[in-house]
Amino acid sequence: MFCGGTFLNPGSWEAALLAAGTTLSAMKYVLDGHGKLAYALVRPPGHHAQPTQADGYCFLNNAGLAVNLALNSGCAKVAVIDIDVHYGNGTAEGFYRSDKVLTISLHMNHGSWGSSHPQNGSIDELGEGKGYGYNLNIPLPNGTGDRGYEYAFSELVVPAIQNFEPDMMVLVVGQDSSAFDPNGRQCLTMEGFREIGKKVHSLANRYSGGRILVVQEGGYHVTYSAYCLHATLEGVLNLPISLLSDPIAYYPEDEAFPVEVIKSIKKYQTDKVPFMKQAEF
Repeated sequence: MFCGGTFLNPGSWEAALLAAGTTLSAMKYVLDGHGKLAYALVRPPGHHAQPTQADGYCFLNNAGLAVNLALNSGCAKVAVIDIDVHYGNGTAEGFYRSDKVLTISLHMNHGSWGSSHPQNGSIDELGEGKGYGYNLNIPLPNGTGDRGYEYAFSELVVPAIQNFEPDMMVLVVGQDSSAFDPNGRQCLTMEGFREIGKKVHSLANRYSGGRILVVQEGGYHVTYSAYCLHATLEGVLNLPISLLSDPIAYYPEDEAFPVEVIKSIKKYQTDKVPFMKQAEF
């Protein structure tokens, strides 16, 4: 099933297959021990594609297929961290009833956008059945930037990964959460993306033997998206120095409001999510 706004042309299916196949090959590269890090630079994106329908420019859920490959190849638990500016609803839906996959999405608080996207990315979409508590949404207010994302990682993402203890990490990246993206309202700069990459690197070293699959999603500012991607990979690689300087360097963000929002999400999760109730904060 397809939704309005997600268009097909004669080359769409072939492109979708190539994107999915590239992502699967990248995961297999890591699983087979050829390296600890692989990056799937793919289009079309995939994190809105749900089990029964396409959505939001996405036809096949590239990251979701890679997660299934990891599980079928012997990984007991996989963590997905999605930093695209939009909720990774398709990935969440695909594992909504599984306790083997922890899906964490940090996104702009945009809500639902119609029948094709009924999920709204709110904090109470926690999963169902065995999967209850294994879908953690972090809807961030418009204007959240480097400091806000860093605080969200420290207060919410890191404790969740520590309690889940995955043996494979998937970082779903979208540069549409950058300060100048026309399709988002957040204020991440290169430094923010770099710090996110470093935190994921540190978590992977501790829990997944350093194994990370990075999967590309959105990003619509042709120039700045490339800089932010470069910074993300610098962080994931844990490079000692930055190879590129930020051509913009500074953009004002609302630092106080995201802190209050993150505190309220933290309280909700520690009250509602069983495996988070024992977390040490």
